[in-house]
Amino acid sequence: MVIRTSFILLAFMFFSCGKDSIESKPQLTLKDVSSTIVPPNSGLQINMRLTDKEGDFYDTIWVKKVTTRCPNSNFADSLLYRIPGDAPKTRNFDGEVTITFTYAFELQPRCTQPDTAVFSFWMKDKGGHISDTVRTPQIIILRP
Repeated sequence: MVIRTSFILLAFMFFSCGKDSIESKPQLTLKDVSSTIVPPNSGLQINMRLTDKEGDFYDTIWVKKVTTRCPNSNFADSLLYRIPGDAPKTRNFDGEVTITFTYAFELQPRCTQPDTAVFSFWMKDKGGHISDTVRTPQIIILRP
């Protein structure tokens, strides 16, 4: 019985380790957001993990903002964020990306009421692989 349990545990560990391997397709994973409530004149930071087996990712991360009450605040594909050019693009790349939004430009509701937004992120590599889309939880953006 002990040998069988150990074998099952080893098999589980073997298969679960494979899930964490770095893939050819760039992978973005949400680590955390600085706040889910953003008061006026503050900012918002979104931290993500980026992995890419070949390290051939482009330096651009596409961003989409979708709001629930204020369509004038939405944007898609038009706001691009760059990973610094000095980031080492090595095989089995595993690093952290932080995107900072400022209240005055990307966050402030373009209507007369507070709003709720979800931000989505994705990227592409030189091999033509596109990452899965990463979404934040709902972010409440207060009005001044």
